[in-house]
Amino acid sequence: MSRPLASLPNLDMDLARTFVAICESGNFSRAAELVHRTPSAVSLQVKKLEDMVGRALFRREPRAVVPTGDGEMLLGYARRLLRLNDEAMARFLVPQIEGRVSFGAPNDSGIFAIPGILKRFASTHPQVAVDVRLDYSAELRRRCAAGELDVAIVSCGEKPNSSSEEIYSEALVWVGLRNGRAAEQTPLPLALADPGCSWRGRALDALDSVGRDYRIAYSSELCQGQIAAVEADLAIAPLPASVLSPSLVRLNDPARLPPLGSYRVFMMKRDGAGPAADALAQHVSESFRDLADRQTRIFA
Repeated sequence: MSRPLASLPNLDMDLARTFVAICESGNFSRAAELVHRTPSAVSLQVKKLEDMVGRALFRREPRAVVPTGDGEMLLGYARRLLRLNDEAMARFLVPQIEGRVSFGAPNDSGIFAIPGILKRFASTHPQVAVDVRLDYSAELRRRCAAGELDVAIVSCGEKPNSSSEEIYSEALVWVGLRNGRAAEQTPLPLALADPGCSWRGRALDALDSVGRDYRIAYSSELCQGQIAAVEADLAIAPLPASVLSPSLVRLNDPARLPPLGSYRVFMMKRDGAGPAADALAQHVSESFRDLADRQTRIFA
């Protein structure tokens, strides 16, 4: 006989927040830091939550804890509840900000980061209009320094200025189609971003350093164009490790495809940009921190 809805327990927001933190960080200790509790307190919260739902929510693996099937199902509910809770509380507790803010992001990493950032920001600051510009990092850096952008994220090898903040770093790798043949061709066919992209320059310098013969088979302003060429096995490309998938694999051939290192993402903010820009900058930092946590869990 099913339990009457009126007698069902309420899912505590603190338990839900801790549960999501564990799922996204992959371990209790890191989750404890994220929710500002001790690891033992987090363990007690998990036991309470598992007792409440009557299911095991995690399984222990050698280097991480991962949600069970029931845990994955609860994760979706918990995220939705937390988003709704945070949206409701922000509407009443966060000072209402109105106006317009200009935001710049690179053609490469910006494509992946922007949707989450804008969705997050719109939920807490619905009265702020955001003007988005996608461009090369060098141009975004110039525009922000000139006061033409309020907030910008740029991908470069060194800190753009003393006030900028490093918000993300990730391995740049050679990517090819699983069981593809493009990497064996001579000259090596490449799918690259247009001139001006730091990834392009790094890839060409690496190949030149080992004397590898190559040709630029495809150029694209957006990295989706590079990915499309790789998926068709028409070329290989230098791309972030986060694009790897069952069909797109990392090519490990150090002698012929030298390592590309990591790329770094910095956030710049115009001096005196105002509260809307400050709020957007906070969302940018939080979104990239979440992205870094997910990548750490995936590649651990």
